[in-house]
Amino acid sequence: MRKQGTIVHWDAERASGFIRSPDTAAEVYFHLRDYEGPHPIVPGTAVVYEEIVVGGKGPRALSIKLPPPPPLREAGAPSGPAPELVLAPAGTSKAQRWREERAQRRQTRVALGLLGGWLLLWLIGVAAGRLPWVVLTGVVLVNIATFFLYWRDQHVMTEGGAPWPLALLHAAAALGGWPAAWLARQSLRHRLDDRPFQQTFVACAVFNVVALLVWVAWPLFAGGGA
Repeated sequence: MRKQGTIVHWDAERASGFIRSPDTAAEVYFHLRDYEGPHPIVPGTAVVYEEIVVGGKGPRALSIKLPPPPPLREAGAPSGPAPELVLAPAGTSKAQRWREERAQRRQTRVALGLLGGWLLLWLIGVAAGRLPWVVLTGVVLVNIATFFLYWRDQHVMTEGGAPWPLALLHAAAALGGWPAAWLARQSLRHRLDDRPFQQTFVACAVFNVVALLVWVAWPLFAGGGA
C-alpha cells in the first residue's frame, strides 16, 4: 500500500532508519537499499513509500521516494494565495551521480588490482614453498567465514537481531578474507555508502597484501643482507 510519511530516525552505521506516517500506528522500518531519495539522508524529510509487513516483525517501507512536486496552476485558474508548500531536499544532481559512479569505478579497479596482486603472490608463495597448502586451505575457510559474517551483518540490519562488532568483520578481512568481503559487499549491496567502514576495509585489504608480499619476499631480503 502506498503511503506518505516523514523520516524520523536515521542510523548511518546500520544503514537503516524509521518513518512515521499518520496512516500507521507504529514507526515503519526502512533500509538504505530501499531508499531512492537524495543523500545524505536527513530526518524530517517527507517521503512516499510502499508498506509491507514481514513475518510479524512490524511494518517495513520499500521503494522510498520524495513526494512528487505539486501541479502547476493552469492558465485561467482563479487567483489567490498559493498553498503553503513544504520543500523537500533537492534530489541528487547528474554531476553528483557522475562523481559517485566514477568513484565506484575507481574503487572497483583498485579492488581488482589488489585481488590480482594477491592471487599472484599466493601462486609465487606456494611455488617457492613459502605458503604450504594447509595455509591455503585455511585462507579459503577464512574467506567462507568472512562472507557469512557480511551476510549476517546485512541480515541483522534488515531483519533485526543482535549485531556483532564491526571489528570482527575488519579482522576477518585483515586475516585474508578481504576478497570474500569485497564480493559480499558488491553482491549484497552492503555498506557501500558507509564511508568510514569502506576506508577501514581498504586499509585491511592493503595491510593483508603488504604482509603477504613481505612474507613471500623475505628470503630475498634475508639473502641480500647475508
